[in-house]
Order: sequence, then C-alpha cells, then structure tokens
Amino acid sequence: MDSILEADEAEIAKIMSNLPEFSWIKGADPAKIRHEINNTISNVLREYYFENTRMTDTKWTAKFREANITEDDGKAAISCARRLGIDIS
Repeated sequence: MDSILEADEAEIAKIMSNLPEFSWIKGADPAKIRHEINNTISNVLREYYFENTRMTDTKWTAKFREANITEDDGKAAISCARRLGIDIS
C-alpha cells in the first residue's frame, strides 16, 4: 500500500501541491505524502474549514486563492480527507 497513493490521497496531494508550502509534494514518495497529509495538511484543511465556517482568521483562504485553489478544490480536499478518516470539524 505504501508504494501507491489511494485516490483520495492523490487528490489531496494534487490540490495542495499548488501551495508553495507543499510544492515539494509533487515528487515525494507515497509514504512521505501520506505522512504529510495525516499531519500538516490535515491541520491546514482544518484551519481552512474553520476559517470558512466559523469565521476564524487563519489566512488560508487567501493563500488558497493566491495558489489558484478554488473553493470547490478546498471542499474536495476536505471531502477526501474525511473519507480517509481525518477529523476536519
């Protein structure tokens, strides 16, 4: 399983690799991507979700826009994370 990403993991990686903080993820090995999703990226998605639902000020919405990550992309990444069992809310 470590040699191939699940579809939801691949989708999260594709979306998040547009952010400068995660541009390295494009060439990373699946185990490292999986680790990053379960740790750092899940926290970013949680903050992004809270920013858009609870009006917190984490600045991720602006960073997503700057990286051409649409609201639909953000929602898709959150949905993928939830299917992977990551608690977003």
